[in-house]
Amino acid sequence: MAPVYLLLPVIAPYENSSSFVLCNRVAFVPLSSYLLGCFLLHELAMTSQEDASGSQFVPHVESSESEKSSHVSHNESSESDDDSEEDVEQHINSEEFDAVCHVAPSGEKFWTPKCDDSKRPRVNQHFPTIEDAFLFYKEYGRSCGFDVRKSSKKPNSRGNLYAKHIQCSHGGGPGKKSVMVFDDAGVEGSRRRTTSQRCYCKAKIIMKPAGVRGFVIMSFVEEHNHPFAYGPARMFLRCNRNLSISYQNFIMDCSRAKIGATRAHSLMKEMMGSYQDIGATTADFKNFARDVKVRIGDHDTDMLLGKFKDMKESPKKTFYYDYKVDRKGHLTGLFWTDAIGQANYDVFGDIVSFDPTFRTNKYNMVFVPFTGVNNHWKNVTFAAGLLAKENYKNFKWLILTFKKAMGRAPSCVITDQCPAIKKALDKWWDSTKHRFCMWHIMNKLPLKVGPKLASNKKFVNKLKAAVYSDHLSPTEFEESWKAVIAEFKLESNTWLTEMYDMRSEWIPAFFSDIEMAGLLRTTSRSESSNFFFQNFHESGDTLVEFYSSFESAMDKQRMRNAEDERRSHKISLLDTTMSIEVDASKLYTLELFYLVREEIKSGCCHTIMDEMTRDDDSSKFRFKDELLNDHVFEVSVRHSDNYVTCSCNFFFQKGYLCRHAFAALHQCRVKEIPRVFVKPRWTKDAIKNHSFLASAEVSSVRDSHKRMKLKRTRAWFEFNNYMNQVGEDEDKLDLVLNGLHSINSILNEKDGPPVETLNSHRADKFIGHVPESEVSVLNPNVSRNKGCGSRIKSSREISMGSQKKRRCSNCNRLESHNARTCPEPKKTSVTQNIE
Repeated sequence: MAPVYLLLPVIAPYENSSSFVLCNRVAFVPLSSYLLGCFLLHELAMTSQEDASGSQFVPHVESSESEKSSHVSHNESSESDDDSEEDVEQHINSEEFDAVCHVAPSGEKFWTPKCDDSKRPRVNQHFPTIEDAFLFYKEYGRSCGFDVRKSSKKPNSRGNLYAKHIQCSHGGGPGKKSVMVFDDAGVEGSRRRTTSQRCYCKAKIIMKPAGVRGFVIMSFVEEHNHPFAYGPARMFLRCNRNLSISYQNFIMDCSRAKIGATRAHSLMKEMMGSYQDIGATTADFKNFARDVKVRIGDHDTDMLLGKFKDMKESPKKTFYYDYKVDRKGHLTGLFWTDAIGQANYDVFGDIVSFDPTFRTNKYNMVFVPFTGVNNHWKNVTFAAGLLAKENYKNFKWLILTFKKAMGRAPSCVITDQCPAIKKALDKWWDSTKHRFCMWHIMNKLPLKVGPKLASNKKFVNKLKAAVYSDHLSPTEFEESWKAVIAEFKLESNTWLTEMYDMRSEWIPAFFSDIEMAGLLRTTSRSESSNFFFQNFHESGDTLVEFYSSFESAMDKQRMRNAEDERRSHKISLLDTTMSIEVDASKLYTLELFYLVREEIKSGCCHTIMDEMTRDDDSSKFRFKDELLNDHVFEVSVRHSDNYVTCSCNFFFQKGYLCRHAFAALHQCRVKEIPRVFVKPRWTKDAIKNHSFLASAEVSSVRDSHKRMKLKRTRAWFEFNNYMNQVGEDEDKLDLVLNGLHSINSILNEKDGPPVETLNSHRADKFIGHVPESEVSVLNPNVSRNKGCGSRIKSSREISMGSQKKRRCSNCNRLESHNARTCPEPKKTSVTQNIE
């Protein structure tokens, strides 16, 4: 008779427990074997019920080693059943993990690390201090894959130390936390979504005093009730995470460049090669940035003023600062400038622009940089200030302090239409010409005249020709303005009437008597400067961090200026063979030479001599300017010294000759620019030989902290150069490693092992010593200025945002337009029928 087979699913024991799991496999089993198995299972179940009353249930402990420990053969399981009274050892060996797992009869697992005997603690082992024992046990944990921490200590009856516990970081239980309570009134209490690694692990060492021999290990528990960290998980152990001084420097340097801790950690990963090679996590980087702010705390203002005081009291006294407080002692105003800023103002301070900017510090104080134009046609910062409020009182204090620090007020200052600034300047800088920004005014034109007229190119071109022209006299401007108003019937427009009434405060024609007034007509220089500084500042910066970022911004600005100085001393490429162009290339900086060269070329190509008269003393010309609609300009050249004058008054406003003057000099065969028309502010050595800077320039290596930072940076780059030379040569790499070990031995013999800095004070080396005394000047109150909160929208913007969307019959989309105003091509009736 043929045997009968059954097709049955395969089951297997789960995790050496009494539970079974269903596998994704089937097997052919003889019917006789199946009946025998059912009988044995029935007997086993009866035996389990008889012993259930005396047994104790132990829950199964899940671990990362579950899969490794569960794959055992059926024969091994049978042997474990026969030897149930003894623990079963399962060896887990790999390159990254080496430990022995013990399974108790109850099913609970214990792990014993395997490591070198020299690293394993042993009973009766002596250490000079508790700290030495902790470091030894910490190194043991690091090599095995677990963290350690200092635990409880027990004093004797006299209060002296009797025992000290150093245990695995998994020891003890999770901390208490509030629980959400549901009742009729709602939910009470808060519950943080967090985890805990503590699982009542008993692994530890117990230290006791041993007299002159220091401390001795009296007890050592080696088994752990949790698996160890291996592979990538090892990088998260505290013993493998060390935020070294170089990392702290890197974080602070990144913060000055507006790079946060998270991005700094990503940059460090790219530099080191992988996250495992960093030795610190993103949280470590973020915690250090947090520690810096916490360490500053209430001493923010005191620390910054203390730094300013030290800089002012330096031997050469090259720094100036001032501040003001309110009645309660809170900082409300701060001003500072250094020697380089004062020297720049002495040379380039004829026209100054300042425009307050916001969201640069945690107190919402308004940042006010004073900006000008240097000899390279670039922005230069003379000084800066912080104000708690944008009001008349604060602006009065700021401009008076600026004048006191710089010795004089500028000839012209450009701001926006802030009433508080205007009131302060008109009263306290009465000799300074105050000019409103033309861009801010003309930007309001579409709102004031309506969209239909604002889109009329004829109207816009005529109005701009009258407003922006530098060559019109006040009378000519008034005639042009009235002609435009009359042509387009705008006599009743209130805003245009107000702008015309204040024409002397923003129209270029009324500033022709101010020297160098053509340099700045808008606050675009200030806005560009504000944007530049905002690349370094964060809205949550403290004052100490804000000034540190300001120093980095100024370093970059002055580095660019040094680069422009270097470029200006190169030989410029000429467009013509004219001798006067060669002379200009030797006198002016590179950027100014390009501007002067355009005037020389335009004088030859775009000016037409309409009339010329000559006598013994001078020559007089009349030129038509093709670039200005054939406007006629009169030029006179004195033969004795080649002194030239032009009716356009260009030199007085810009500081270099116009194309009409160059055309006249060319007609008179003049080969060089008359030196009386070469302003020192535009020359290559405008500030190089300034007497103020000769004694005030600060060397970056004079300060000890900066000198140490520079040497550390050089050492880092030198090491990178060595690694580049090593390449893929293993012998060279071994040579570098041996050299590093030798250096480490020398350092340990000289100074001993490095002492760990307390976390609460590790920021002091970067922000300076935090005074322990009481606060003398309180931190500013958080201000509410124009840049804070929600922005006030114009009526036009509100109306555009409130438009209801409807389906366009042309494009068949929900938009805020209709078929008549649809931007897509109009569809014909034939096309619509086809669709």
